[in-house]
Amino acid sequence: LEQPPKNALDYPAQRASWVRDFNGGDCFYATLTSATETAVEIEGLGTEVQPFERMLSDFQARFHVEPDISVRLIEPAQCEVTNFLRFLDQMATDKPQLVLDRTTVPSGSPIGGTLVTRGGLISSVLLIDHRGMAFNLDSRILAQADKATFKFPIDLGAADKAAGKVVPQIIMVITGPQDVQAAAFSTPTPAALLLPKILEEIATTRSEFSATAKYFRLGG
Repeated sequence: LEQPPKNALDYPAQRASWVRDFNGGDCFYATLTSATETAVEIEGLGTEVQPFERMLSDFQARFHVEPDISVRLIEPAQCEVTNFLRFLDQMATDKPQLVLDRTTVPSGSPIGGTLVTRGGLISSVLLIDHRGMAFNLDSRILAQADKATFKFPIDLGAADKAAGKVVPQIIMVITGPQDVQAAAFSTPTPAALLLPKILEEIATTRSEFSATAKYFRLGG
């Protein structure tokens, strides 16, 4: 094994790069959210816990620090989100900051949040539900001087509600220097079709885009 860098200033970049390049298999995404010399926080999306257990042990062996990994278990229909985030993570640009006001939302209650990006950038906000359907939330966004906020009620369908389900939902923000036409849709669209189209358009612009996703559970 390589030795960790001696210069403490290298720690965040070294660890972020390691997390970004870790191969957790299909339907796996992890991002480093906080790093100091002695503490590391990682957020992950995936359908299984095991790859994150392997990440924890490999990270600890490499850097001699046990990371705090928060795993958000998603549905297979949402897996295209992990491919999308991994692709955009290869770009070095700053990610938008997205904070949700809660992580568990009773059916029929509102979910709210705050979005902060660098000035001059344009953001698209999507919801990907547990069935893998993507919804455009741009009309729900209230822009302010230094941030944007949103709050809207969200409800499960009758069958899921009757079954008493609690299901994963993902809110994702895509940010870049220009509009993404593929993200300006009005009818709910399968994420497995939509997200590759957005990536294809981003690739043709040759501009730097970034994305952040946050998870909450709906139901109960």
